[in-house]
Amino acid sequence: MLEIKEVNNCKVGSIAGTDRLNATIAPEIKQDLTDLLKVKGSHVVLNLENIKFIDSTGIGTLISALKTSRENNCTFKICSVQKEVMSLLCLMKLDQVFDILPDLECCN
Repeated sequence: MLEIKEVNNCKVGSIAGTDRLNATIAPEIKQDLTDLLKVKGSHVVLNLENIKFIDSTGIGTLISALKTSRENNCTFKICSVQKEVMSLLCLMKLDQVFDILPDLECCN
């Protein structure tokens, strides 16, 4: 479900086949991100350009990835966040917790 590509020494994950990060796909995405972030010093960006809805399980997945990244001295960022999702992140004050890039070009 998470498609990975390498961009300038950074692993970029994109969620394919859905516009939702919810309880249905969150466990698989969480495992994929954990696998990427277990490699010490890695740089991972989750591209959310296709995601229009995130539920509490999806938010938990993002928080878990951030925690794993910190435990393994990695960087975890999110990018291309849609308006609906950004509103939720701001409401929960998570925009102050995550490093949010406007788009993938910021990976350069």
